[in-house]
Amino acid sequence: MPPRSAAKFATKSAIQADRFIIYTRPQSVLRFSDDVPSGNLTVSICESEKSRPSLFKTSSSAIQSFFSNSKVSPSRLIYITAGLAFDPASPKPFGGRKTHPGYVEYDGTTVASLLQCLIESSFKRYWACRGREALDFVASCVNRARKLHYAGNADILNELMLKGMKKAGHIAWNKSATIPEALRHRQEETQSDVETNEVRFSSRRSAVKKPV
Repeated sequence: MPPRSAAKFATKSAIQADRFIIYTRPQSVLRFSDDVPSGNLTVSICESEKSRPSLFKTSSSAIQSFFSNSKVSPSRLIYITAGLAFDPASPKPFGGRKTHPGYVEYDGTTVASLLQCLIESSFKRYWACRGREALDFVASCVNRARKLHYAGNADILNELMLKGMKKAGHIAWNKSATIPEALRHRQEETQSDVETNEVRFSSRRSAVKKPV
């Protein structure tokens, strides 16, 4: 049996006090913005709006506005965004362990609540950890969803949309799903020359006919 002094030292060594980090500069007030000149959704500094509900509302409106310029329903693009974001390999708060990634915490039943989850979860991560990785990640998913839409590969888009719906719990995993008319792909008159080779799926693909 070790001496009392040795046991006491071991106990003290095993206990570590919590470390508090004191920041001298306040966090920047950020929001999602529809940057029309660049054609992208951006994360920008907000000088005037500082209440959290106001930031959520402004950011939600920016994303809906960003998606409203296409022929398809914004709901379809929100589901595609979720299909890109809801993955274990994504940064927190959406990713994490394969057995319990962050996105499983979402339990909403509507598209509006899904968009709210994407926005509020990324902001809460920013406020808690000060890093803006989650905000930038959501913006990149939103931008990519619209770019993929304008690229026009309906098979990739449908697969991402169904993935988003399944991971959000809005349709069953183990049943075949028919895409509702309101959520179907609509080909744009002019196609974007955006590179889309970053997405790869092993499922069967059909040829996409370009409009005449």
